[in-house]
Amino acid sequence: MNRTGNPMTLARTAFIIVGVAYWITLWLPPLPLSWILKFTPMLIAAAALARTLKPAAAWPMAIGFVAAAGGDLFLALDRHGYFTFGLGCFLVTQIAYSLAFYRHRQAFLARWAWWLPVIVLGLAVLAWMWPGLGADRLPVTVYVAALVLMAVTAAAVETKPGRLFAGAVLFVVSDALIGITRFVADFGHSVPTIIAIYMLAQYLIFTGSLRALPARGAS
Repeated sequence: MNRTGNPMTLARTAFIIVGVAYWITLWLPPLPLSWILKFTPMLIAAAALARTLKPAAAWPMAIGFVAAAGGDLFLALDRHGYFTFGLGCFLVTQIAYSLAFYRHRQAFLARWAWWLPVIVLGLAVLAWMWPGLGADRLPVTVYVAALVLMAVTAAAVETKPGRLFAGAVLFVVSDALIGITRFVADFGHSVPTIIAIYMLAQYLIFTGSLRALPARGAS
C-alpha cells in the first residue's frame, strides 16, 4: 500500500479530528466517556504504522503508540492517582520509539548540534524538579533519560532533522511540563496546553515516521 494513499490520508485526518475533539472537551463540563477520545488517536497511528512500515520499524512504533494509548488512559482517568502507571506506559513508548529510530539512524555524530540541546534541556528540567521529586526520584530520572534518548535518536533518522525530530522534541516539552506541574508548580490552563503540545508531538511522530521510516514494498 502506498503510504500517501487514501488509507493513510484517512488515518491522518481521523487522528486530527479525534485529537481536536478531545482537546475541546477539556474546556467543557465533564462529559461521559470523553477519555476514550484521548487514546483513540494513538491506536489509529499504531494500526496505520503497523500496516504501512516494514516490520523492523512497524512493530516498535506500533507498540510505542499502543503503550502511549495506555498512558493516555491512565492520565485521563486520574492524572495524579495513576501517574506512576502512566509513567510506566510512556516509558515503554520511549524505549520502543528509540529502538525504531536507532535501527534507522544515519550520521548520528554529525547531528550533535540537534541532539545536544535536547540533553541539556532534559538535565535542566530534571534539576528543576529534583527538590520536589522525593520518593519518585529514581523512576522519574529513568523516565527522563528514556525520553531524552528517544529525542536524541530521532535526530538521526531523517535526511535532515524535520517533522519526526520536531515531534520528538515537542514530546520532551509536553512531558517536561507534566513534570513541572506535578513536582514544581502548576500554571493556568496547564492541562489543555500540555494536551495540545502532546497531540501535536504524536501527530508529527506518526506522520514523520510515515515519511522517514522504510515502507513495506520499498527497496
